[in-house]
Amino acid sequence: MTAMPISRSSFVEQAYRAIKQRIIGGDFGPGTQLNINALARQLGVSNSPVREALRRLENERWVETIPFRGAFVRPFDPAELAELYELRGMLELAALRKVMPHPLAEGLGQLEKALAELRAAVRRNDPLAYLAADTRFHQSVVDMAGNRRLSETYATLVEQGKCFMLGRGPESMARYRKGRDQHGAIFDAIADGDTQAAVRLLEDHLRIAPAQAPTKAGKK
Repeated sequence: MTAMPISRSSFVEQAYRAIKQRIIGGDFGPGTQLNINALARQLGVSNSPVREALRRLENERWVETIPFRGAFVRPFDPAELAELYELRGMLELAALRKVMPHPLAEGLGQLEKALAELRAAVRRNDPLAYLAADTRFHQSVVDMAGNRRLSETYATLVEQGKCFMLGRGPESMARYRKGRDQHGAIFDAIADGDTQAAVRLLEDHLRIAPAQAPTKAGKK
């Protein structure tokens, strides 16, 4: 069998995923400098894929480049995070109230699928997959309202706030293992048509999340 060469884009994707995984996992905390030479050695690639991966992460607001100093994990900004979560809560709660107490089966199916992905990520101890599934879960709540512009606006807010959730995955998964399955409780309340419980649980969940964002550099 002829060996299939690995394309340049594959190296960039591998570097991107590896660096993002370490940011989300808390190894690279807010303010950590990301040295291209060191990362290239650790990942076993040349500097070029790492440089392109960092540009991609900067576009996604995970990383910022400071002239003459280099690339850094974006520092934590509690004021910006509070603003984003206030807006996010308004939109998500409005969407939830619109669909309750009779959510459509299709919407519940998407929500249940995201919940299963969350639980699978916890079992695999995969913080990157956990964050992705968490995003899909909350986006599914909003999508149930059937308002395209609402869904698009919400998705933009979530993307802007992801960089402040770095390092949250392991802590969230640890709480889940201790029996605090907040997403499961929210899903059950929605599926049962219990508007009051669903709104209360979602409000509590969104109130807790910003407080979990780390404020310091990552693990040593």
